[in-house]
Amino acid sequence: MVNKTKYHNDLKKDAGIIVLVLGLLFFSETFVFYRIMSTLWDAVPEVRIIFPVYLLFLMLLLGIETIGCITVYKSIKEHMYDFKYYE
Repeated sequence: MVNKTKYHNDLKKDAGIIVLVLGLLFFSETFVFYRIMSTLWDAVPEVRIIFPVYLLFLMLLLGIETIGCITVYKSIKEHMYDFKYYE
């Protein structure tokens, strides 16, 4: 017999870890993007022209990472009883 309360509590912990990882990814990538843009903004005039492309790339990157983290969470939730993940 599976202890469903234990499984759901551990699933919440895993969800917290996934959110933490996603937050770290968002922060670090946004920070790196900001530092690069702020450093090059005045030095390289072409950066202003292609800034929307860089911004689109950042948004796509963050979106793909978010989808990936959600998929990992759904996979853990779907298979946690099958593989006795938390035993």
